[in-house]
Amino acid sequence: MGRLRQILRGVFHLRRRDWTVLVLSFLASASVWTLHNLSLKYSVIISVPVQAECDALDGYASRASENETVQAKCRATGFDILRDRFYGKDSPCRVRFSADHLHPRESGVFYMTAKDLGLYAHDIFGESASIEYFLSDSSFFRFQRREYKKVPVVLDASINLAPQYVMPSEVALSPDSVLVYAEPQLLERIASVSTRKVVLQALDEVYSASVRLKVPPSTRLSVPQVLFTVPVVRQVERRFRLVPRWVNAPAGLPAPEEVSLVANCVFPVAENAQDEVEIEADYALAKDSPSHGIPLRLKSRPSWLLSYRIEPEILFLPE
Repeated sequence: MGRLRQILRGVFHLRRRDWTVLVLSFLASASVWTLHNLSLKYSVIISVPVQAECDALDGYASRASENETVQAKCRATGFDILRDRFYGKDSPCRVRFSADHLHPRESGVFYMTAKDLGLYAHDIFGESASIEYFLSDSSFFRFQRREYKKVPVVLDASINLAPQYVMPSEVALSPDSVLVYAEPQLLERIASVSTRKVVLQALDEVYSASVRLKVPPSTRLSVPQVLFTVPVVRQVERRFRLVPRWVNAPAGLPAPEEVSLVANCVFPVAENAQDEVEIEADYALAKDSPSHGIPLRLKSRPSWLLSYRIEPEILFLPE
């Protein structure tokens, strides 16, 4: 008894520095013990409110309108269990599901089997959790019905080409239209969807890239971006001397005189390019012309011919 009295007397007469060391040692030991126990795995039932998200449900909103509580018996660390106890009820876990795993049941309601839900176990219960079994065979998620409208995509671009280069055709978009999902009153005001601004300088070759779309407020688009291709070719000017060929003309009519075809061509130009073009003069048009003038035209237009003019454009018949 005397010995115990001496120990107690020694404790209560510790100096302030010794008390500080004693308290810090106790706190360090408690922290190590707590972290050790929280890192261990325990078999418990965990409940997590889940808000489902899916962008591939045509005609429906991308986010479920109601949370679904998913319950499973898991082996999880103390950290994951604490997260569920303190944060799970107030903060739903948002999980992006594949449309392949959401099966329609009735209007706006989709279900997911326990097997499919197990693929998202780490997203719902944490990286360290392992599922022993779900308490329910299926989970149900309700998505609001959305109306949709197909509108064209408009490329917002400033494109400048290098000297001697041109665009032989319009910029190609893929896809060139998208589905817009929204409330009916919003869809009425949407006629097209624009891309983000694209600025291209001194292009001297074909250019392709993806560009994101501008999403109108309170809507969802069927795709987030489109691919655009700018066709670019180098052009050169060539002048060909050709004799027009009569069409619908009476027999024995002399051949017309040579005319010039001033052509803007894709570079390089083949040596026999002139053999691929032919100018026609339709004699039947002369009767409809007070001046007996016949407009000249190309019989066909090869792919390398970007633009052209014929000099002179009109063939006049003698009075």
